[in-house]
Amino acid sequence: MSIILRDPSGQIRVYCKGADSIIYDRLSPGGQEELKTTTTQQLEGFASEGLRTLCLAVRDLADDEYKTWKEKAHEAACAMDDREAKIDKVNELVETNMTLIGATAIEDKLQDGVPSAIASLAKGGIKIWVLTGDKQETAINIGFSCKLLTPELALIIVNADTKQ
Repeated sequence: MSIILRDPSGQIRVYCKGADSIIYDRLSPGGQEELKTTTTQQLEGFASEGLRTLCLAVRDLADDEYKTWKEKAHEAACAMDDREAKIDKVNELVETNMTLIGATAIEDKLQDGVPSAIASLAKGGIKIWVLTGDKQETAINIGFSCKLLTPELALIIVNADTKQ
């Protein structure tokens, strides 16, 4: 998710937030490896505590680049067919060559009654599967906090680095 704004000095900037895997793909090549490594280590630590994490990036836009994007964004927003796909494609034009500026980590508390409800379902013999976009460490921590996972349970983790 991104926002475009003009700062008090008149500079147009794109700020983008998202999962580290998404943001890292949008960074400008080279020069940010040390920051990415440090940020990744911090994100892993936050995730192991059950915190939900996001990365943040920024990019300056020239006035003419913004004007071109704005016209295309308006056209995409008015499209009658495939509007969301067209908007995503236009946004990708400015969500590139970004600079990593940081990360956030927040506690996303479970709603009252969730752990006991999940425990009751499991006691009743209902099989529960979880599919999540969370970082693996966060998902496991939340699984334990809501009593979906227990120390006696055999934990099977399926990961993939490619779509194949």
